[in-house]
Amino acid sequence: MEGVLLLRVAQAWPLPGLGLLALPEGTAPALAAYGLHAALAVAAVLPDGTRHAATATVEEVTRPDAAEPPTRGLLLDLGAAVELPAGTAIWLVDASSNPYAGLH
Repeated sequence: MEGVLLLRVAQAWPLPGLGLLALPEGTAPALAAYGLHAALAVAAVLPDGTRHAATATVEEVTRPDAAEPPTRGLLLDLGAAVELPAGTAIWLVDASSNPYAGLH
């Protein structure tokens, strides 16, 4: 898929009434370009190639007693009950949301 890879999922949890919280494998430097709670049009591409369109907001998770800084992830509204297994790629699909657009 062409575009900006926002993150590759390490873990995802349903948050009732909110959506699905996806945290990245390692860091997700592409998310640093967006403010917290920025809404993005994304596509979640599962390891088997299945694609799900979603709206996501940029979130930050701090773990108690952790020495590392907060982790940025995405809170996804997939519109249906979908599980995101480890390895799922979440891509930015709305070019107007890309802070790097036009910078070549």
